[in-house]
Amino acid sequence: MLEANLPRRVCLAKRVTLRIWFVGLLIGIGHLSPAAAQEPDSVEAVEPGGPGELTKCRKWLVASSCKTYKHITLPPRIAVGDTITVTFGSSPKEYEFPVARIALKGRHCAIFSEADGDRHQIDKINVAPCYRTNKVR
Repeated sequence: MLEANLPRRVCLAKRVTLRIWFVGLLIGIGHLSPAAAQEPDSVEAVEPGGPGELTKCRKWLVASSCKTYKHITLPPRIAVGDTITVTFGSSPKEYEFPVARIALKGRHCAIFSEADGDRHQIDKINVAPCYRTNKVR
């Protein structure tokens, strides 16, 4: 009797394995498609439509912290490769902000000081409204 059920068990095991593989494939595709759709467009240059909001992050030995400063005055055009001098804080400090990457989503842009990394743990300037520009300097 045990031998009679063996082919049935093998078939069931193959179907379960196939279903698990298929579900894994669907999950993988699901993670790729929305990410690509939600990822902001990288652009080479923007024109800020107002002041920015600077987020300055510090990495400590075992943790990191970020502080946000509002009403940052920006130049009329910002491009990847520029270095912007920003003034921030209640006791004004100057900071040379290197522009490594610009992400534009709708009329909002994020200007990053590093090309790669966790967007929530690196220095950045958020600007709204912000517009793509192709003007050459």
